[in-house]
Order: sequence, then C-alpha cells, then structure tokens
Amino acid sequence: MFRTVHSVVNVIFHHNTLLSHRRCLTNLTSAKLVQDTTSASKDNNEWLWDYLRHRQTFQSLNDEQKRQVITLEMQTLREGGERIPDHIPEEYWSELISSPLLNNRRSLYNHLFVREVTKRKRAAERATVQERRSQATIRHAELAAAGLPLTNYPGYKSMFRQLAGGHTERSIRDNKLIVQARLGEQVLIDCGFEVEHARAKYIAKLVDQIEFFFANIHEYHSPSFITLCNFAIDGQIQQEFARRHVQRRSVACFETTEASYSDLVDRQKLIYLSPHSPYEMSEYDHDAVYIIGAVVDTSVGGRPLTLAKAKRDNIKHQRLPLERYLKFGGNASRTLSLDKVYNILMALKHGKSWAEAFEAIPDRQVVERFIRPRLGRKESDQWGKWTGIRTETV
Repeated sequence: MFRTVHSVVNVIFHHNTLLSHRRCLTNLTSAKLVQDTTSASKDNNEWLWDYLRHRQTFQSLNDEQKRQVITLEMQTLREGGERIPDHIPEEYWSELISSPLLNNRRSLYNHLFVREVTKRKRAAERATVQERRSQATIRHAELAAAGLPLTNYPGYKSMFRQLAGGHTERSIRDNKLIVQARLGEQVLIDCGFEVEHARAKYIAKLVDQIEFFFANIHEYHSPSFITLCNFAIDGQIQQEFARRHVQRRSVACFETTEASYSDLVDRQKLIYLSPHSPYEMSEYDHDAVYIIGAVVDTSVGGRPLTLAKAKRDNIKHQRLPLERYLKFGGNASRTLSLDKVYNILMALKHGKSWAEAFEAIPDRQVVERFIRPRLGRKESDQWGKWTGIRTETV
C-alpha cells in the first residue's frame, strides 16, 4: 500500500515539475519573441523614436511618416479630451501635412470636428423632415378620404395659420431691401481681403456673418441694402455661396459686383469703418455710405488691414466709440463680427442711442454698460465738470 502511495506521489511530483519547466520555457520563448518583435519594430520605426525625442523635425519627415504622426497625434489628443474628428477628409490631408506647427493642426482638427457635428445634426434634421413628410402624406390621404381640403395645418379651416411661414417672411424682407436699393441707401461690404483668408474655415465664417445680416431685418422699417464690392467671381467666397446654394441654405438678397467702392459711390460720401482708426464716430451720417471690411479678425492676427486700405485709397475712416459706452472683460475680445456692426448701424439709422445700439454686442464680452459716454482722462479734466457728463475715465 505504501509503495502505491509513494509511486502516485512521484508521478504527481514529476508531472508538476514538467509543468513548471514548460511554463518557464514558454515564458522565455515569449520574452524572446517580444524582444525580437520590439527590436524589429524599433528598427522599422526608428524615425518615429527620433521624432518623439525631438531629434527630427516634422518638416523633415516624408508624407507617409507625417500621416502616421498625425494619426498618432489625433489619438493622443482625443484621449486628452480635445475636439478631434473621427475622420479626416482626403482634401484636408495636404493642409495638415504642410502645417509644421501643432497649434495650426489643432485649429484644423477643431474645424473638422465642428464640421462633423454639423453634418450629423443636419442628417438628423433631414430624417426628422422626412418623417414629418411621411406623416403629412398619411394625413393628406385621410383628409382626401373625408372630403376635406389638403393642408399641413391642424386648423385647416383658418386662413391665418397659412400666412405665417418662411416664404412670407422672406418676401417681406426682400421688399424692404429692394425699396432701399432703389433709394440708394446701402452699406458696402469690401470683399477684397480673400488673400488674407487662406483657410476655408475663415471663408465659411465670413459667409456666415454676411448671411446673419438678414436675421434681424424685420426689426427695421428701412434697412440699408447690402452690396458686396470687390467681389471675385471665381473666388473662394463665391464658391462658398455656390456650395450653400446647392444645399438650399443660402441667402441671396444682396448684390455682388467686381467694381470697387470708389467706382460705385462718390469718394466724398464714403466712410470706412475700422477698429484701428484714430477718429471716433460721433453720430450716424445719413448722407454717407459706410464700408465694412470683410475680414475675420482671427485670421489676420489683428493687423490694421482696413485702416491701411482706407488710407491708401484716401477715404475717410472712423471707429465705433466702444470704450465710451462699454467696459470689456479682461480676456474678452473687442472684435465685432460683420453682422454686429451692421445691426449697430441700423439701430443708429433708426434713431436709437449709442447705448441702445450697442445692445447688439453680447453680454459675454461686456462687464459693464454705460448709458452716458465715459470721457477720457484729459476730456474729463477739461469738460466733465461743466457738461455734467459722467466723469469716469476710460
């Protein structure tokens, strides 16, 4: 009996020993395999190790290596919580590859991310519209079977429900602008800065701001007509308008011309609005024609392009008195979009004060608003006590 137990124990012991040897051999083989794979991978990606150790610049890599770096960069930034698109369109790869700075690529990543989100939102809206149309088809069939007039409105017996629609609003807006165009009351948008907007996203922002002109037209009884001058027929802005027209989401209630503003209006009546002008605008001149430069400030780095152009063409230039009626936050941008400037001009044209006109500027940029103008330090010392104007200095 003891011999049997002893033999069983020996078998179990030898079996466990064999298992341990097998595990050890497997571990050694796996480690050797991983080491060989790592060394081979390191040899194949030696350029990547040099790049990560800052021994090699982005510009020194070839296009395929740049693609790998960008893919790895996107994955790292996405894991860090930044806004990175899921897919890079093929037409944007050339711009990414030619951008040596990470901040430039981050800016383009953000633009593509917003583009993807917008596309998803539009796809969801199209699906909702399709669902609503299918329900309307079913409802029309039920109304036809009941012998009732076909309509999309529940109160089909009332004619007033059918008068409130987008087509009617557009018709009223167009009639207002056409009347002002016949009277010669217009605001000129100088589109001669396309060269400064090298990237497509700035052109899209610019076109968005031009289309936002018409968002609050119904608030004014005589809004000024809008003319885009120095407009390149085959330029980037025209291509963006054409793209939106195909998608049926463009606004076409304005005029475009290749002519310069000096060819359209008498030079003595022109006033170029520039934030860098040393001359402050005191009141709205109903006899003047104001020019707004079609510039997205983030794309030009705050350079005084509009002021330089006004001086070069020998045209009067002015700036809005923002600092007299508004106190901006420390990190707030003092840059106004084109539609904000247009709304301010229209408010002044219709008899509103500066404080009321500056209500078009959102509260996120402003810390405090003033009903009366604030004077500068020298102005406050000389005239503040006698005029009764608030003596706070800028």
